[in-house]
Amino acid sequence: MNTHNTRFVCVRDLGHHVDRKVNVLGVVLEFSLPRKSKGTDYVSTLKLIDESQQSPEFSVNIFAKTIDHLPHVRSYGDLILLKCVMIKMYEGQVSGVSYKDSSSFALFDGKPSTEAVKYQSSPRFLLIDSEKDFICHLRRLFDGVQFSSGSSDYLLSMTNIIENTCFDLVCKVLHISYDAHADEWMLFVWDGTDVPPLNLDGTLVDEGKNPLPLQVESAPLDLHILRQFEKVGTVLRIIADRSHGNLGQHFTAVGKWVKLLDITCQISSGIWRGVLEPSSRVRFLSDNNSVVLDLHGNYNDRIIGANGRLPQWSNSSDFLTVIDLRDITFVTLMHIITNIEVNVRFCCIVRIVACYPYEADYFRTHPCPREMKMRLTLEDPTARIHAILCGDEWVKLFDGFHIDVFTAKLNKLLGMPERCNGSSDGEILRSPPWIQCCVKVKSCDRYNRLYYICSTRIVMQ
Repeated sequence: MNTHNTRFVCVRDLGHHVDRKVNVLGVVLEFSLPRKSKGTDYVSTLKLIDESQQSPEFSVNIFAKTIDHLPHVRSYGDLILLKCVMIKMYEGQVSGVSYKDSSSFALFDGKPSTEAVKYQSSPRFLLIDSEKDFICHLRRLFDGVQFSSGSSDYLLSMTNIIENTCFDLVCKVLHISYDAHADEWMLFVWDGTDVPPLNLDGTLVDEGKNPLPLQVESAPLDLHILRQFEKVGTVLRIIADRSHGNLGQHFTAVGKWVKLLDITCQISSGIWRGVLEPSSRVRFLSDNNSVVLDLHGNYNDRIIGANGRLPQWSNSSDFLTVIDLRDITFVTLMHIITNIEVNVRFCCIVRIVACYPYEADYFRTHPCPREMKMRLTLEDPTARIHAILCGDEWVKLFDGFHIDVFTAKLNKLLGMPERCNGSSDGEILRSPPWIQCCVKVKSCDRYNRLYYICSTRIVMQ
């Protein structure tokens, strides 16, 4: 095709051009993350529309020699101009293939403008003057239009996620980072809801040498990053499949609302983590999208309520503990770890998911109960922390020294099944209950903080 004598084929008419190469101009609604193809190339799949047809969307596979030469869509409503795209019929649907050696593309900002300046193009792309008018026309035509967020048959919130099941998630992307130890990219996303609490497998025998991890990532994020996160609602970590390559250089959705399609969730050490599969896709959403507005509305209703900082899964009328303070205002663990003050106390609703030491013999043989010291691992939907329980606060929490009573209460806090009878032998499944807890923040140096349990008592029978 002579690209100097441009002729665009509208999406509605592409079915008349099967097995032919054409030029197509459209608005990108959805794209797969760049990934390695089955061969030596890289591939990304885009879905687009134009003024002639908004449904079904036109799907095109774009192949390139390197991941850098694939299209990397920046924002909601951006345009793509595809040249010499081969039109195919697959399973009754019209689709396209952009070949690395004979096709080309360019991406343009979707915001109205009198100029048609591309922000990315493939190596062979040439933009001619007559095409610029078409680009500006399509921008004006779709200015202010709310694009479809796509089918929602598998749409879940974080509250409803299921292990090893493919689903879609509308969320805000807060951050992306590379975990060098695990050699993987990770997205940090949020939708204002809480992931379900999980049972914990295994015993606490190895907690001293192999404690439960405090986060999915190998090392915690810097505080200046965490302080930019929302303090209520889970920030879900989503791991990029190895097929996605150097995701961080090309993922442009940080700070934006998106719909992630075909993702899954796994459970590791009692923590949810999402996974981007090779088939996963991204759909930019506007701030005025109906699903986004619903999430905003539900979140705002949540945080202005009396129990807005409580985990959605907790029962505010049934806790095993009480706090010996008046005028209690509950906060999340994310609020505690990102606060800038020290030597202050915070009240929260948490689960004790681990402790060290745990063995009854340690406490039975200790010469002075008031010198007891334990490290508790506290969890809520926003974070995990280690907190120290010692001295008089240890005595206050357990209300006495009798070892059998202490063991029974500790097992209850840890969610040990009754059949264990205090034993740490064998395979067990723990389900720690929600408790009220007071945490005091202390500083041990300029950068590190220690957390202590205080003013908390068990009231179980």
